[in-house]
Amino acid sequence: MNQILTLLSDIRFIIAVGAIFVLLLIILIVTTVRARRYKSEYIELENRYQSLKQIPLSLKMNKAIAVSRVNQDTVDRVNSAQNKFDEVQSCISALTSKLADLERYISAGTLSKAGNTIKDIETSMTTTEADAKTLENMLDAILAKETAQREEVTALKNRFRALKAQAAENAPKLYFAWPLVEQKVVDTEKMFATFEEWMFSSDFDKANRELVSIKAVMAELEEMIENMPSLLEDAKGIIPNMAEVLHKDYIHNRNRGVYLKHLNVEENLNQMTESLRESLKQLKTGSILGVRETLDTMKEKLREMDQAVKQEGESFDAIQELSKESTALADEADKNAAYVKEAFAKSSSRFGFADLEEKLAEQTTHLQELEAKMPVVMDSVRNYQVPASTVVGSLKELNEQIVACNTEFKNIRTRIEAASGDEERCKKQLVKLQIVMNQMQVKIRKYKLPNISEAYEDDMRRANDYIHRLDNLMEEVPLNMQLLNGTLQEALDFIYKLYNNVNNVVGTVMMVENTIVFGNRYRSTYADIDSELTRSELSFRNGEYTQALTTAIATIEKIHPGNYESMIKENAKSAA
Repeated sequence: MNQILTLLSDIRFIIAVGAIFVLLLIILIVTTVRARRYKSEYIELENRYQSLKQIPLSLKMNKAIAVSRVNQDTVDRVNSAQNKFDEVQSCISALTSKLADLERYISAGTLSKAGNTIKDIETSMTTTEADAKTLENMLDAILAKETAQREEVTALKNRFRALKAQAAENAPKLYFAWPLVEQKVVDTEKMFATFEEWMFSSDFDKANRELVSIKAVMAELEEMIENMPSLLEDAKGIIPNMAEVLHKDYIHNRNRGVYLKHLNVEENLNQMTESLRESLKQLKTGSILGVRETLDTMKEKLREMDQAVKQEGESFDAIQELSKESTALADEADKNAAYVKEAFAKSSSRFGFADLEEKLAEQTTHLQELEAKMPVVMDSVRNYQVPASTVVGSLKELNEQIVACNTEFKNIRTRIEAASGDEERCKKQLVKLQIVMNQMQVKIRKYKLPNISEAYEDDMRRANDYIHRLDNLMEEVPLNMQLLNGTLQEALDFIYKLYNNVNNVVGTVMMVENTIVFGNRYRSTYADIDSELTRSELSFRNGEYTQALTTAIATIEKIHPGNYESMIKENAKSAA
């Protein structure tokens, strides 16, 4: 006992025990870490193993074997793939056993065996994965045709579902051929089922032929769904309505007397009705080949015919209006021609219208020709035995010619009337000028102007000369209107200017007289006033009226600033 106690108290023993404990702890930790790492690697290998098993090698191998039964060209490749498949399956079985052993080793703690097994499994797994990938590529190459067909049929099924939905949505618009649409849908579904049967038996050639049939039927169905509504809208709605409108327009215009036989409206409508009936029969059977072209042709023809009918109606209305206008224009032209003939005979020599004689004769002959032509055109209008559109051109031409002829007569009439008007105006202006001259002479005599300058006397002589020249020009035959108008304008400007000057002189004379009379009352009182007024009187007698007025006003301003304004106002009242 003492030895044990001595041993336990020995420091070397304690150190040895501690070292052993630490060593055991390290071994435990290392073992635990290795066990965890191996377990993690096991899980990773298990996942790779499961991914390997999920590759559908068996399914693809069976399909490849089935293909080899119907396609001898693939036998060698399938046999090679079979050998590879057996190898891969054997490796997968070995991996299954090794993974089970690895799990057991890890659970039992036999880590050295577990480590060796992991290395073995990793090597086998890598080789098997590569072989499985190679085998899958071999099988995919053999089954490439099936894969392509599967992808194509998947796209066709999606497209078919969309077509069914579109057909259901447009069912009201497809009512006319709905049973046929339903039948094509059912037939297409059966074809898909047949395709799957051929694919299941790996007869890809027959499956491909079925696929071609499916695409053809779906193309027909798609064409029906897309085009049938618009075709039915045209055939059942638009075209019948257009035909009805055309028929109404035709009846309306025919009852008005419009000539429409040349359009063959009723015959064309009957033909289009029969053609429309055939198109509807064709649509009923689901065939739309050529129907769109037929319907478009009918619509275009109906538009053209209705436009032609309306054009004939418009031409008919235009004829009625043009007939009235032409008759009225012819009457107006006759009146203008008669007036011009009479006026020309009276005033030709007076105004020198010799140049109008030939033109007047030419227009008179032209008017007679047009009036002779009118009954022929009017008869074709009244009989309504030819299309109005052909007559309206002739009538428009006749109307335009009558308008042109009437315009010429009106121009001649305007020229004659203008010349006569100018003569009358000159006569009136001459009388006014004579009156103005008399007024100026009366004012000069009335106010007894003490002195008139030689310039005024010359101006008066010149004014009288204008009057005499105008009198002489008025007596000339033919009348030279250009010279007469020019001379008259000169006379008006000169005489009225002279008239204004005389009025100004008379006004100035009256103001001078009034101012001097007003200032006479201050002569005896203011000597300078007497002197200035005497000077103003002297200027007045010498004909210097402006100077006399200035001197007189300045004189009065000295006595009564501003009074001269009231004197001017009083003078204005007296003059008025």
